[in-house]
This record gives sequence, C-alpha cells and structure tokens, in this order.
Amino acid sequence: MNRYLQYFVQAWNIIRQERLFSVIYIVGTGLSVTMVMALSIVFYIKIANIYPETNRDRLLVVRTAVETARNGDMSVAFLSPQTVEACFASLQSAEAVSVVVRSMGGKSFIQPDGTEEQLNVALKYVDGNFWTVFPFRFVDGRAFGEPDVRSGIRTAVIAESLARRLFGTAEAEGRVFSLDFEPCRVCGVVRDASFLTDHAFAEVWMPYTLCPGYDDAFGHALGRMAVYILAPTGRGMDGVRQEVAENVRRYNLTLGDEAEFSIAGQPDTQWQTALRPDGTWTAVDFGRLILQYALVFLVLLLVPAVSLSGMTHSRMERRMAETGVRRAFGATARGLMMQIVTENLLFTLLGGAVGLLASYALVALSRGWMMQLMGAGAGAVGLAGSAGVVLSPSMLLNWTVFLIALAICFVLNLLSSLVPAWIHSRRAIVHSLNR
Repeated sequence: MNRYLQYFVQAWNIIRQERLFSVIYIVGTGLSVTMVMALSIVFYIKIANIYPETNRDRLLVVRTAVETARNGDMSVAFLSPQTVEACFASLQSAEAVSVVVRSMGGKSFIQPDGTEEQLNVALKYVDGNFWTVFPFRFVDGRAFGEPDVRSGIRTAVIAESLARRLFGTAEAEGRVFSLDFEPCRVCGVVRDASFLTDHAFAEVWMPYTLCPGYDDAFGHALGRMAVYILAPTGRGMDGVRQEVAENVRRYNLTLGDEAEFSIAGQPDTQWQTALRPDGTWTAVDFGRLILQYALVFLVLLLVPAVSLSGMTHSRMERRMAETGVRRAFGATARGLMMQIVTENLLFTLLGGAVGLLASYALVALSRGWMMQLMGAGAGAVGLAGSAGVVLSPSMLLNWTVFLIALAICFVLNLLSSLVPAWIHSRRAIVHSLNR
C-alpha cells in the first residue's frame, strides 16, 4: 500500500511540475468523460427505478398492436378493449395489470376560479390498478379505484404543484375545479412526477371511462389502450411473457382467417421500451441495438484514449533517464508499469471529476434536447407551461452514476497508459541511460 501511495505522491508532484501537460491531459480526459457520462445519465434516467416509476425492474409494457388483414393490409395502433380483456386482463402470473387510454383529443385546459386564464395541463386517463403499478406518494386524499372507473365519476388525482396553483395549498381533497368547462372533484393529490417518467407522468389523472371514445376499436384488435404489467419479483417476467404469448395465440384462433393479431415481440421490459424505435411493428433485435450503443461508447472512449496515449508516450520519452536510473537500482519492469498506470490513473480521475461535473451541466442545460432523445412525451399529451423537465437529485447524484464514472475513468486509463507503460518498462537500461 505504501508503494502505491508513493506512486500517487509522485504523480501529484508531476502535476505541479508539468502544469501545461497536466491541464491538457485533464481537460482531454474530461471532455471524453463528459460525452460518455451524459449518455450514461440519459440511459440511467430511462431505465432506473425513479419515482413514480419505482417498479421499472418489474415492469412489462405493451404499447403496439399489429393487425394483418386477409388481403395482407397491415394496421398498427394501440390495443382494443376486447384485446385487452382477452390477452391481459386475466393474467394469473402478473401482480397487477394497468390500462392507460391514449386520448385522441387535443389539449386539455383548466379554468381557475376568478380569472380568465386557461391552464394547459397534461391529462392522463388511467384505471384503478395504475396506482399499484406506479406507486405515487399521496400528500392528500387517496386514489380513485375500479368502482370509480366503472361508474365514470368525474373525479381526479392532481399533482401537488397544480393543487397549489389552483387552490393555494396541497390539501385539496374534495375541492372542485373546471376542466374543459366541466366540473371535476379532486380525490387525491400526489407528489409531482418528472416529465421524463413518461409512463406515469401527468398533472391530472382521471378514470379512463371519462375519455371520449375510450372503447373505440379499429378492425378486430386495435384501439387506444396501452397495457402496463407489474410482474412478481424474481423470475416472474418469464412466466408473464409465456402466459401472454399463449393468450395471444388463443385470441388469434378466435379471429379465424379474417385477420392475424401480433404484439411485435412485446411485452417489453423498461430497457427494451427505452430502446425500441418509435413506430416499430415487428420484433426488435435488441442484441444488435445494444451492440450498436456499445460501439458508440467504445468510440467515444477509444478516440481520446489514442490521443492521451500519445501524450503519455511523449512524457515517458522525456523521463527515459529517470527510468534508466531506477532500473539500474533494481526497479522491476512490473513496478515501472504499475507506477506509470497509477500516475495516469490520478490524471484520469481528476479529468473524470471535471467530466462528471461538466456532464451534469450539459444534461441540465440541454433538457429540451434530452426530451427528444429519450422520446419523452408520447404519453403526456399537452404539457402545461408550469410543468418543466424536472431532474431530481436522485436522477443525477447517486452511487450508480458515480460507479459508472469511475469505471469509465478506469477503462480510459488502461486504454491510454497500458501500451506506453509496457513499452517503456521493457527498454534496455543502457538505452534509457543514454537518453
């Protein structure tokens, strides 16, 4: 341990002595880490368990249905009520199944009392199981249940920020507001969700039976419903997928020769949903997609690593005499390699710290671009002006992100220092001393 500590002390002295080289090296490392970390943070936000989508590791999603007619014509949409009932509603292997209806209407507006202002709000039509699949934190009141959904009562759960804007307080249970010029009673208030949690995000949640045309069906199997399945812990996803596949097979038997129904390789896990291209109506080769993203990450690391490797090699050329003296006094090739790698690791960690901070700034300043990159907003029609892209501290400041940054620094250090270290540790002593 003392030997490695000496390596770090020596590296720190080099940083102080060779300031220009140190700044260039640290900035170069920081730029590389910034790009990789920005993409890593984006993918983390898309995939990790983040409020209120804290069950993403058990979530299965079906949002695409394909119907092929006898004449070969293909139609793509969401699911019809009949399809949901036949294939998903009675899943025995699932912990809960939630239905969300995609509204075909335009924007929704709230008319606050005592003002002519129209508040554009994000409205989502859901069922009673929605609150089990997506465990929101209620600050007042409670969620509506299946009896409310079946009876079509005009009740709603609203976001805390909207409650404060409408009523001046989060304690709004039982209060009435006007939505699209029709009265609606508040049954509960929840802590705000981020726009980036697309499955669950809204500012107003209402029973889906209040959505005009919620039971529309196109053809035999297509409609306006998306399905979210909460699988049991453990290997429950495999059982759910098998049961869904069997239900789809049986449902196709009822269609006979009139049409063929498919869900394009779904249900998808959260990471598959994040990677599935929009508008895809066939099964996706996720292995190939992962390979493509991995190659992008590798290029972002490899290109700067080559430049940094050249800088390391140049610096070691200037220190050949020092290397020769150390070899003459008994230093081993392995010890010299470890010294060079350790010195570079300190440079890389400093650059990684700079890059991590810069990646936070990049993500924070480019939230609009990040929304488009992440495909957020498909289920949050009509984003209100008051609902921005919320990046909570838990999305950025967590051990997962830090460990990713540390791993990137470690890989970048090895790529940039291993070859120069190996070359210089094996130079002949006489050749080194003559330099």
